[in-house]
Amino acid sequence: MKLTVVALDYDGTVTNAGGKLEDAVRKSIEDLRHRGIAVLFVTGRRLEHLREGVGDLRIADAIVAENGAVVVFPASGRTLSLGHRPSQAFLDELTRAKVPFITGDCVVEMDAVHAPIALTAIRRLELPLVLLFNRGRVMVLPQSISKGTGLREALTAMRLSVHNTVAIGDAENDHEMLAVAEVGAAVAWGSATLRRVADEVVHGDAPPAVATYLQEVAARIRLASKGQIRRPIILGRDVSGNNVFLTPGGRNILISGDPRSGKSWIGGLLAEQLIIQRYSVCLIDPEGDYRGLETLPGVLLFGGDDPPTRPRE
Repeated sequence: MKLTVVALDYDGTVTNAGGKLEDAVRKSIEDLRHRGIAVLFVTGRRLEHLREGVGDLRIADAIVAENGAVVVFPASGRTLSLGHRPSQAFLDELTRAKVPFITGDCVVEMDAVHAPIALTAIRRLELPLVLLFNRGRVMVLPQSISKGTGLREALTAMRLSVHNTVAIGDAENDHEMLAVAEVGAAVAWGSATLRRVADEVVHGDAPPAVATYLQEVAARIRLASKGQIRRPIILGRDVSGNNVFLTPGGRNILISGDPRSGKSWIGGLLAEQLIIQRYSVCLIDPEGDYRGLETLPGVLLFGGDDPPTRPRE
């Protein structure tokens, strides 16, 4: 896979002590976009709060704000809301309990110490809301919203793929974003739990290290994780019963063997699992061995016995 997208968390990942975008990261973002690589901020901040730290939002190709609830394309000004406005009954409950809070298009944000009060109100009112923690803050959002869903929506609108994406984060609310991306990286100065599940760790002790990491990632010929395997292609089991698998990226594969030894079966297995995981697959099948793959979602079959495939197809 080729790198075409970088998704960046904001606070704690690319910000300086004053909450502003780190200068070295700003320069790296400009370099990436000059190379044709799209850059997205994926943040828990409300849009106006993010603008205070970044300045001109057109430095990014897209913004995923409010922890995935709002997607903005700064160049065109187009905005997509993925959730609903906060429940007035819920806001009234918080006000009666004297809880200080801030609202956005979809999010309700407060100090994490008030989480039990918010949870009690959600249960009593039977609201379809969840609590998402981000260090000392807690965000209340619709159940289906996360940084991962917001990132997917933004990439779909831009006709880009998660399989060409690197995501970098630092805290609890970044888990879904890293899980969606082909390579999920956690900064060394952030959450230990996030580092344990990330594909890679951005080594260093401050946001300028992210700029160095971005330069290294952009220089790679292929986008493939150096760490754990989150999307294995299972081939079968060995004599001990352990799974035998391949990583989907960064390799060439030769399947060889005697006639009727299972070469076509292995080829079909690889193609099937790649398609299910939404990788792009082009299979040239002169003998029609793999027509059954057409039953899988998103598969197009060209040609056949009559008429044969045209060159343009």
